[in-house]
Amino acid sequence: MLDELDRRIIEILTKDARTPYTDIAKQLGVSEATIRKRVNKLIKGGVIKRFTVEIGESGMKAIVLVKVKQGYNIPDVAKTISKIRDVVKACEVTGEYDVVVEIASPDTISLNQSIEEIRGIEGVGGTLSMIILAIW
Repeated sequence: MLDELDRRIIEILTKDARTPYTDIAKQLGVSEATIRKRVNKLIKGGVIKRFTVEIGESGMKAIVLVKVKQGYNIPDVAKTISKIRDVVKACEVTGEYDVVVEIASPDTISLNQSIEEIRGIEGVGGTLSMIILAIW
C-alpha cells in the first residue's frame, strides 16, 4: 500500500525520472537514504516498472490501434509488440481494437519501421496509425 511519501516520490519521478535522490529528499524533508530505500521498495514491488526517456519536440510520436486476428492470444501479441524498438507501451484495451500502442521515434523513418514491424507480427489483423501533432 502506498503512503503519501511514496505518492510524492512517484509524482516527482514521473515529471523527471533523472531527479537526484538528494533533490527529492530536500523537497520532501526526508533523508536521501529514505528516498533510496523507498524507490527500491517501489521497484521491487512492481509499482515502478522502468525509468524512461520522453522524446522531445524534434522526435515523432504516434498512437497505433491494433486489431488481433480471431484465435490469437491478445496478451501474447501485445507483449510481442512491446518489445519492438521505439514502442513506449502496448496496452490491451476493450472496444473495436484490441491493443493501443504508443511509439516515440527520433524520425519518420524509424517511426514507419516500427509501424511496419507491428503489422508484420503474426496475429495482427490490422492497424490504424495516428501521428501525434501536439501534446497539451
